[in-house]
Amino acid sequence: MSATDLSGVRFARQRLLPGIGPEGLELVRNARIHVVGAGDMAGPALLHLAQVGVRAIFVDDGADVDGLADGDGESWMYAPGQVGRPRALEALEVLRAASTLVEVRPIATDVEPTATLVCAQREPVARNAAERARRAGLPHVVAIGSGEGGVVITIPSGAPCFRCAFQPGARLPLRAGAGASLGTLAAVELLLVVARALPGPGAGRRIDLSEGWPSTRPTARVPGCDCVNVC
Repeated sequence: MSATDLSGVRFARQRLLPGIGPEGLELVRNARIHVVGAGDMAGPALLHLAQVGVRAIFVDDGADVDGLADGDGESWMYAPGQVGRPRALEALEVLRAASTLVEVRPIATDVEPTATLVCAQREPVARNAAERARRAGLPHVVAIGSGEGGVVITIPSGAPCFRCAFQPGARLPLRAGAGASLGTLAAVELLLVVARALPGPGAGRRIDLSEGWPSTRPTARVPGCDCVNVC
């Protein structure tokens, strides 16, 4: 069976998903996703994107695998023996093993992604990555963990920006298990954006996840925010 035939068989059931269809699946299969973060929260998101069949994943993380956060036996991506190694490079190997149909590489200056996913536990990292995506005109989804949950902000082209949707505040250490739920939710939101399956063009939304329970509300542009000038 050729690679083309294998891809068609593997993703045939996804064509039947409500709101996706053949057109949405084609958009997903051609998507080139810039993922900021490769830690505990980003692990399930990266694996989800690889196995759902996006065209390419560009991993963006300058840290090393951390013994507490990544190599303690709870991680989706790393084993204890990988502690201290560059996180992005170790993630590439895991993703290549997860799917041979997806191009996986580090982010580089010549990369032209179609969307950005940000998985961060620090607000400055999330804010800076979201602003870069906004200025590049890329749809993006931002996930920030805190305690037993966190928040996922979905920003299609033309939607209110991250700064409009996010309220700064104290962030609690993300507890084991919460990051996986948040990362997976963020990946699903990104795929809906890429497939153009969200209701209403240019409509963003915020999902607050608390102890496993999500609540969703639309985002609104803060008066005077300059995000109205860059989509």
